[in-house]
Amino acid sequence: MDRRGFFRILSTTSAGALAGSCGKNTDKLIPLLVPEHEVVPGEEQWHPAVCTECSAGCGTLVRVMEAVRTVERNGEKVRERIAAVKKVEGNPLDPVSGGHLCARGQAVVQALYHPDRLRGPMKRNGDRGKALFAAISWEDALAIASDAIAKVRAVNTGDIVALTRPIAGSRSLALQRFMEALGAPSPIICSLEDFAVERKAAEMVFGWPGLPVYDLANAHSALGVGADFLGGWASPVYYGRQFGNFRQGRREVRGVLVHAESRLSITAAAADQWLPLRPGSEPQFLAAVGHMLLDLHLARNRDHLPPAVLQPFQSADPTTLLASCGLPENRVRELVHALGESEAPLVLAGASVVQTNSLEAVVASHCVNLMLGNIGTKGGVLPPPAGPTSGFVDHRADEVLSRARVVILDDVNPAYTLPRSSGVLDSLSQAEMVISLSGFLDDSSAWADILLPIHHTLESEVALVPAVSPKPAVTIGIPFVEPLGDTRSPELLWSDLARRMNLAYRAVTVNEVVQPFLASDVAFEEAALQGGAWVEASGNADAHITPQTLDFAAAAFDGDSASYPMQFQPYLSLQFHDGRGSNLPWLQELPDPASSGIWGLPVEIDPATAAKLQIANGDVVRVQSPHGSIEAPAYIHPGAIPGVVSMAIGDGHTHYGRFASGRGANPLSILAPVWEKATGAFVPGATRVRLARVDGPRNWIQFSAPDREERDFGHR
Repeated sequence: MDRRGFFRILSTTSAGALAGSCGKNTDKLIPLLVPEHEVVPGEEQWHPAVCTECSAGCGTLVRVMEAVRTVERNGEKVRERIAAVKKVEGNPLDPVSGGHLCARGQAVVQALYHPDRLRGPMKRNGDRGKALFAAISWEDALAIASDAIAKVRAVNTGDIVALTRPIAGSRSLALQRFMEALGAPSPIICSLEDFAVERKAAEMVFGWPGLPVYDLANAHSALGVGADFLGGWASPVYYGRQFGNFRQGRREVRGVLVHAESRLSITAAAADQWLPLRPGSEPQFLAAVGHMLLDLHLARNRDHLPPAVLQPFQSADPTTLLASCGLPENRVRELVHALGESEAPLVLAGASVVQTNSLEAVVASHCVNLMLGNIGTKGGVLPPPAGPTSGFVDHRADEVLSRARVVILDDVNPAYTLPRSSGVLDSLSQAEMVISLSGFLDDSSAWADILLPIHHTLESEVALVPAVSPKPAVTIGIPFVEPLGDTRSPELLWSDLARRMNLAYRAVTVNEVVQPFLASDVAFEEAALQGGAWVEASGNADAHITPQTLDFAAAAFDGDSASYPMQFQPYLSLQFHDGRGSNLPWLQELPDPASSGIWGLPVEIDPATAAKLQIANGDVVRVQSPHGSIEAPAYIHPGAIPGVVSMAIGDGHTHYGRFASGRGANPLSILAPVWEKATGAFVPGATRVRLARVDGPRNWIQFSAPDREERDFGHR
């Protein structure tokens, strides 16, 4: 669809949202910012919006149609005609989504109308962690929060800590300005979707701020290393579109993908070849690849490489390195030969499961791409598009929490995403004031003193800068749905708190964030109508290559290998991501890509280990580390690497509504408190475990029958 045709569709439906955003009638029965006569029975309207289910920042279109709800007025139940969100799809003009959307993005409809959404501010009236709250007014809630912050600010502003997600935009800018007005430290990223290792590697090698963009669509031969880019890594919708063009978008070229990862992920399953790496051996693998490129005289950019980059690869012993990876040398040599001879080769590396040496692995991948001469070229590695950043910093979340007197939780859930061994629950219990901005009562909100629920994204005016985009971009959402409860926008919340505390605070507007992206002949209203503003990339890589001291050392693992012989890999799940989607029934009913399990996530075990321990599909197993244990159903994965146990993240919430609380197990809870040194990123892959079958009832459901009945390791 072209831009002109898109405007013809939206101009009659979204103009009312823009024009009606001010001066609306509070007695109006239609909870929409569009005239009532536009809600025609049987007709649909489409409004641009933004998806914030992950940091990818996809632009979306929301379908609105007539609906009826039952409300109580003057003691009587009456039915009223309303307009309701029925469907969410990708915005075809958006360079990230391109008209497509993942399951999590489509499920935001259920999040909007979820029966467990917080409808207004609440105050704790029981012990922390028990999730006992009573409703209060916004006036009282803001007074309690501002008084607590002011008390600590008068003593030491460093004791005020804000934890947030790595999403740049109007919301992040508002929080950043509030912390600056307090004189407090910048907000700390506390999220598994941070990709801090990838950002740090790009900064170290190229001087680029942000995530690099891999032009997979125009590559001819690609080597993936450690990044499940079709699953939970970075931007699955964007890279899914890229992969489609890589495979079928060019009549004369069908791209060839070889993927090296320690798990048969979605990307590994879609590749032409999968190289099953041992966990943490990615730097050794890439060192061997670089050495072979040099040895076979296929490093076309060799003469432009600094000696500090060349020497470690030249001195590497590929035989020894590949043995540590668990890979045959002849097989790797074949793929390196094909990669080096390709017209448009690309190495796409990342850390879907972060290890202690993941930074070295991604740095090594950039050096291999330097050898291939594809930096800033079509089909190669492109710089992050220029634009505003979040202003947040990476730091060990456990350290800042341990000394915090006031904790602000901005849509994060550290009680779930950090292991118990990190002391996160002790820190939350000892803080003088914990303020949560979550829209749901989750694991961390249960430890809060004040709940300040904010609008759902579809109820908010929002501007968001996507984490991965082929061009400078900002995605815009203009509210077209009245808030269903007594919630507030985060920008208004920080402005109100600043005013109460007499802080020098400059309020944030969406227009302010969008203006740097607007061409001189494009007005904000026009950009809002199309759902975003996108600037054509200049094509200048501006890479300032910095020689790196390469280290191909092995990863470190917590736990004695004799007592804990298995390596454990919790990974971001396609349906639940970092656990935030598990309270939605649509996603619970979405079959797990690995096991086809629904309403529960299993532990993935290789057939040899399962046979040794007499474990069959559906048996309950105990996964024990030096820091605790969990119990979950077993899935005997035919593609699992012997000695490696994997589990998707999402289940095991203590508090997260009726559909997620008390369901399954949280693999993050038993991990060791290990952190990547350069970035402070949490390392989920650094823990050893042992397995044991547990006698007990099996209540795990598989959607697909073959694994359940036809294999040798089927149900008992």
